[in-house]
Amino acid sequence: MKTIKLIIFVFIAVALNSCEGKLDLTNPNKPTGATFWKTEADFKQAMASCYTPLKNWNGGYYGTRGLMTRISRADDIEFRNDIADIYSMHRFTNDPNNSVAHNIFYQFYNAIYRANSILQEIEGKDFPEDFIKKTRGEALFIRGMYYFQLAKEFGDVPLRLEASQDPVTFQLAKSSQADVYAQAAKDFIESANLLPVSNDKGKPTKGTSYAYLGKLYVYTEKWQDAKNTLEPLTKAPYTYKLVDDFTWNFDEEHENNAESIFEILYEPVGGSDQWDNGETANSAQSTTIAVEYAAGAVGGWFEAKPTQKMMDIFLQEKAANGEYDYRALTSVAWNYPGCMYYMKPIQEVLSGDDLNSYWILKYQNSKTREQEVETIPSYINERAMRFADVILLLAECELNLNNTAQAISYIDQIRTRGGNLLPYSGKTDAASVKNELVHQRAIEFFKEGERFYDLRRWGLLEQELKSQDPIRFASFQKRHYYLPIPAKEIQTNLLCTQNSDW
Repeated sequence: MKTIKLIIFVFIAVALNSCEGKLDLTNPNKPTGATFWKTEADFKQAMASCYTPLKNWNGGYYGTRGLMTRISRADDIEFRNDIADIYSMHRFTNDPNNSVAHNIFYQFYNAIYRANSILQEIEGKDFPEDFIKKTRGEALFIRGMYYFQLAKEFGDVPLRLEASQDPVTFQLAKSSQADVYAQAAKDFIESANLLPVSNDKGKPTKGTSYAYLGKLYVYTEKWQDAKNTLEPLTKAPYTYKLVDDFTWNFDEEHENNAESIFEILYEPVGGSDQWDNGETANSAQSTTIAVEYAAGAVGGWFEAKPTQKMMDIFLQEKAANGEYDYRALTSVAWNYPGCMYYMKPIQEVLSGDDLNSYWILKYQNSKTREQEVETIPSYINERAMRFADVILLLAECELNLNNTAQAISYIDQIRTRGGNLLPYSGKTDAASVKNELVHQRAIEFFKEGERFYDLRRWGLLEQELKSQDPIRFASFQKRHYYLPIPAKEIQTNLLCTQNSDW
C-alpha cells in the first residue's frame, strides 16, 4: 500500500509595490516569500512540489506525453496518427512550435526554479543539521536530474542556478551541453554526499545520485569515472539486486523493490481530474499511460505498438527452457498459444487485424483488470532508474576499458535473471560483445525510453531507423538528434538562440 501523500505547493512570487502613504496588506491565505519558508513543514511542501513537474500529463518527463516523446523517436515502437505533436516527432516533421516539447522544456525549468528556491531559502535556517543536509541533498539531486535530462533532450540550454522573478534575469544565453552536464554532475556529487543510503519511498538516496552520475559519465564517455561511480552500487552498504521476476518492475504490486533505484510515484490521492496540471485540489495523482497503449477491445486508445523490427529482436533467441524470452512474453502480447491479454486468452479478446498485431504489456494492468479505461485510473509507478541499467552501463564501461570478460559477466546477469536465457556463448571479440550489449539493452528497456538515446550515443541512430522504416527515415535529418528550443523561449528570451539546423 502506498502511504506517502503528495502535498501540492505552488510557488507564487508576489511583488508588493505600493505608493508612499498607502497601506500594505498581506493576504493571510496566500503564501509569500515573507510568510512561507518558516518551518520544516514549509520546506517539505516545497520539496513535494518539485516532483509534480515530472508527472504532468502533457509535459512531465515521466508523464503520458513525456513518455511518448522519449519512445516515439526510436525504432522499436510505432505511433498512429492520432496525437499530432507526438506523431510529428515520430515522423520527424516536428518544429520549434511543437507544444509537447515546449511543455517539457517549461516543466524542466519550473522544477529547477523550485529546487533553486529551496537551496536559497534553506541557507541560514535554524533547523536540525540532518534536516538541512537531507533537504539540500534532495534539492540538488532534483536540479541535477532535470539538467541532465534537459541537456540530453535539447543540447545547449540556459543554465539557471538562482531562483529569481526579476525580469532582467530571464534574459540568459545558452550554456554548452558540456557545461550543463558538468553542472548536473556537480549537483549529483554534492547530493550523494548529503543524502542517506535509504530514504522514504519516492525520495532519492545516495545510491540514486550515484546511479544518475554514473549514467551521465557514460553519456560523456568518461568510462573509468563511470565504472568507479557505478561499481560500488553492486556492494554493501547498497542492497540493490535484480529481482527474479522481470515483471515486478512494471506492476503495482511490487513497487519499490530491490531493483528500483528511483521511482515516480502515482497514488490514489488528490482529486479526479487526470488531465489537470497535477497541482490543484482536483488533480488526480494517477496516470493515463496504461489506457493509451491498450487495444480498443479492452477500452484502450491503441496509440502505439511494437514494430516488427523490435519483435524480431525479441524473438531472435529462445530461453533456456526452449520457450520465448520471458521478457518478450511479458513486454508484448501477440497471438501465440497461451497468451493472456487482460485476464483472458488473447484469442477471446481480440479478432481480425487486432489479433494479428502486437500489443504493449509493460506498465499495463493486464494481469489485474479486464478493461483499461480512463475512468479507472492507473497507479503503476514509473521506474525511472533500475539496477538493471546500472548493470548494463557497467558492462559498457568494462567493454570500453577493454575488459571484455568482465563485460560479459555483467551481461550474463541480465541474461540469466530468473533462469531466463543461458549465459552468453557467442564470440568474445569487442565488436561481438558490443552487439550483444546493444541487443540486450533493446530487450531489457523496451518502452522505457532508453532506445533513442542509446542509438544516438552509439552512432547507430540513422542506420537503425532506416532499417526499421525507410519511408519514415526519409524525413530524418541530423537536427532530429535533439529537440529544438521552443519558439516561445526564443521569442521571450532574446539572448537564447535556436539549436543548430533548426
